Amino acid sequence: MDSPSLFSSQPLTVTELTARIKQTLEQGFAHIEVKGEISRLTRPASGHLYFTIKDSHANISAVVWRSAAVRLKTRPTEGLEFIFNGHLSLYEPRGTYQMIVTHIHPAGAGQLAAEFERRKALFAQYGWFSTEHKKKIPPLPQHIGIVTSATAAAFEDVKKTLSTRPAWLKISLAPSIVQGSQAPASIAAAIQCLQDLNDKPDVILIVRGGGSMEDLWCFNDEAVVQAIAISSTPIITGIGHEIDTTLADYAADMRAATPSNAAELCCPSQQILRQSIPQTQRLRHRISALLHTSQQRLRMQQQGLQHQQERNLDQALQKSFLLQQRLLSSLTNMQQKRQQVLSHQCKQLLTLEPSRQLRQKQQHLHIMQEHLITCLTHILPERQHQLDGCRQLLMQHWTSALQKLHYRLQLQYERLHALDPSHVLQRGYSLSYDQYGKLVSHASAAQVGEPMRIRFQDGALTTRIESIQPLSSKAEDLPCPTG
Repeated sequence: MDSPSLFSSQPLTVTELTARIKQTLEQGFAHIEVKGEISRLTRPASGHLYFTIKDSHANISAVVWRSAAVRLKTRPTEGLEFIFNGHLSLYEPRGTYQMIVTHIHPAGAGQLAAEFERRKALFAQYGWFSTEHKKKIPPLPQHIGIVTSATAAAFEDVKKTLSTRPAWLKISLAPSIVQGSQAPASIAAAIQCLQDLNDKPDVILIVRGGGSMEDLWCFNDEAVVQAIAISSTPIITGIGHEIDTTLADYAADMRAATPSNAAELCCPSQQILRQSIPQTQRLRHRISALLHTSQQRLRMQQQGLQHQQERNLDQALQKSFLLQQRLLSSLTNMQQKRQQVLSHQCKQLLTLEPSRQLRQKQQHLHIMQEHLITCLTHILPERQHQLDGCRQLLMQHWTSALQKLHYRLQLQYERLHALDPSHVLQRGYSLSYDQYGKLVSHASAAQVGEPMRIRFQDGALTTRIESIQPLSSKAEDLPCPTG
């Protein structure tokens, strides 16, 4: 059947044109398979999935209706490449086409497997899988840390299993993302968070439910494997199902088949603990035997301690007696030496007796008095005569110096009197000052038109300069002072 012509006599409406394009598009692309990368993935509350399929040159809008989304075995993840099955459809209100996706398959499963083996060999070279570095799981932990999503079913399975364990068991959850591009950093941070607690867990469980290889790919990331390998706390992994294996399982100190199995392996149940407790009668006999052995050992130790104390006491008494003898001998020798020093000092004190020294000083004083009287009788008149001569000579020098100073003072007075400005003014001279009160001593320092203040011997006058005439070298041009 031929398709209707678009160039008929009557123009088509937009609705008619869109309907024809929709019919052609859906019939021509009813079953297609597209390979591309997911971007701009959104999951609204309606349950539908909206995203864009792109490659290096183009992109196309896509949608997975809720009825198909619940049946998907592979969940779309932004940034990863998949193979999409479905058909094309036109969204008539906007005139745009999109792909209706019904099935999603992972693309490059072989590439993921090859990358898995490459990373496995690389991490093995780092020593992260070495059995020498595996830490022993504590037989009866008190505190268990869990790394998983707080809303995951795996967490509920672990809690249910641990509820059958001893009641003292403490559980700490470090919530993390367990799928997608942000999961590796979140898991590594959660492991470190548990190790930074003041009350560190005795063992850490890393658990997640089953999924595809793409869903569990975050547990093959280098950051997660390294965080497990360098952890100071033993780690048990329970990721996916028994058939699922990740590189995190190789690095862990123990691998469990499932999250519930990880909880079972980390701590024995109450029933197993009861079976491991010995019977009461056997325990009583064992305690009695240990008590009897301990009492015998204690008595032997007490006897040995008593003998040792007696020996130590005898040695101490003997040592004390020797020390007393040595001390007594030292005191006797010291007393004799002190007695000799005292006798010598008594002899020295006799020579230093105050009455004897006083008599000696008095005799010496009497001799000095007699000598002083003799000196005064002969020396004093002589010294008096010399003093009179010095007094006369001093008066002569004083009189001569005073006359010289008076003469010099008179000369200085006459010079100062001759330099007195008032005497100069009396002889007919005058002093000229500019408008600022500064003395004008040269004609070149004045300017025509400036006011001038002239001082005479009997007063002063103010004038203004009309002209400035240089001084002639002729004698008749010089002013003749009067007076």
